[in-house]
Amino acid sequence: MTISHFRTPIICCVIGALGLTYGGMNFEFQGIDSPLTAITVSISLALGGAMFLYGIYALFKDKTITTNKGKKPMMTAKQLEKANKKKANLMKDEQDAVLSVDLMKREKELETRRKEIESLLAEVSKEEKLVEKRLKEKGWVQKDGVWGIE
Repeated sequence: MTISHFRTPIICCVIGALGLTYGGMNFEFQGIDSPLTAITVSISLALGGAMFLYGIYALFKDKTITTNKGKKPMMTAKQLEKANKKKANLMKDEQDAVLSVDLMKREKELETRRKEIESLLAEVSKEEKLVEKRLKEKGWVQKDGVWGIE
């Protein structure tokens, strides 16, 4: 930290202390005869106290010091265009990734539905065979896909 970091808080503390001193020395318990003196005493006490407290606060507050030494120079038009293209490519890659994830989710949903349909087909085939067997037991015969009695 440099001396300039401490300059403002110290100045505030000194001005605040002077205001408090003036107000304290001219303060009278039973009242001040002159309205102008009363106003200056009250203002000096209020502003002096505020300035002193702010100075103490600013003195102990952690300040970060910024200097121009580490700043990057402004981008040229070509550099800005290159940065924008790079950002656009990243955005496209992110969109493609999102699209790919969406496609994978959709593929998984379709696979689940296919499995459900296959299980329903297997169940229907099994039940259909049982019904055909029962019909044959009762004497029905199937000819060219049509059931008839022998």
